Amino acid sequence: MAHLLAQPHGIARLGDFLNGHLSDRRWSEFRAAIAFVKYSGVRHIEAGLRSFSGFGDIRMSVGVDCQGSSFEGLSALLGATRDRGTIWVFHNENPSTFHPKVYLFKNRAQADVAVGSGNLTSGGLFTNYEASLALSLDLADARDRSLLESVEQMLDLWIAPAGGAARVLDEALLQELLRSRYVVLEAQQAAEADPDAPNAAQTRRTRPDGLFARVGVQAPPAVPRTATTRAQAPTLPATARRLVQGFVMTLQQTDAGYGQTSRGTTRRSPEVFIPLAARDYSPEFWGWQDLFAEDGSRPGKWDRRGVRVRIGTQVAEVNMMTWPVKHDFRLRSEALRSAGSVGDILRLERVEGAVDYEYYAEIVPQASSEYDYYLGLCTEAVRNSDKRWGYYL
Repeated sequence: MAHLLAQPHGIARLGDFLNGHLSDRRWSEFRAAIAFVKYSGVRHIEAGLRSFSGFGDIRMSVGVDCQGSSFEGLSALLGATRDRGTIWVFHNENPSTFHPKVYLFKNRAQADVAVGSGNLTSGGLFTNYEASLALSLDLADARDRSLLESVEQMLDLWIAPAGGAARVLDEALLQELLRSRYVVLEAQQAAEADPDAPNAAQTRRTRPDGLFARVGVQAPPAVPRTATTRAQAPTLPATARRLVQGFVMTLQQTDAGYGQTSRGTTRRSPEVFIPLAARDYSPEFWGWQDLFAEDGSRPGKWDRRGVRVRIGTQVAEVNMMTWPVKHDFRLRSEALRSAGSVGDILRLERVEGAVDYEYYAEIVPQASSEYDYYLGLCTEAVRNSDKRWGYYL
């Protein structure tokens, strides 16, 4: 029996197929070969992978060609299958791209296999225009059994270490892939675009209005709070944290302007609010926690005072502070807060070797020709807020 997994408007999309099968205890084995893996896709199935690993075997081969897989995606996949499954990274140094998208579930009597165009990304699983053919094989039938053997032989080729193109993924290999730039940080991928290609803003300006319609598609399902989210994920390893050079964030009402202005109210403190998830994603960028001191009058509050930041032509002293009771991380500076407006982007870059300042700060206005470029680096969302943030190398 065969049926089509069509998206984004199909009744069942590839992500639905995977989650349904990962939660079904009838299956004893899950195998896959996937060209590209991103955290946006793994987060939708990692709870299912953890559950499946309690009763079934997981074997997957993933590609790293064209920097199509990210450090965060492989890290999340490794964490979801740690000690309960095996992930192989497949790469051929010859100019042959590893590009399959095959997903197989099997038990003694039956096998379900999906072959199509969907990678392990949010778009590949749910929102891109993709198609996969899903087959249900009866292993009592000789033809179905023969087809399954062909699929398994193909999957076996992509985990065979003898040729040197397949290696088992572990933390050491993951960091080596990052150092060698087989994978990059997701926050950096927008900045790694073809330098000869026009930027997003220029492309939009040269496209004729009305040539194509903007059509809404069904959003991916919400990820249960019990699953690992970016805010709960472990911080980057030291290798990756040292590579981070800059931070970008869209400014909201809490970050710009004067705050309360009505009669009888006090003016808002001159602070810019950084999500705790952003601080913990790359602690070394902020000097957290080594360069902070605990406030003796407020246990649990930590400060890094007098951080010199160049803002335009002036150098200002910025106080960095964390407020665990309020669940945020703040930069206190009148010059920094008053420089931007709601919707603008704060770009904060760490400066090596400068004499009189440690960071360079810039406000990128919405009308700027660079705005779309830096907005593309703001890859991380904040729950119940329009604020977005990201890092770049």
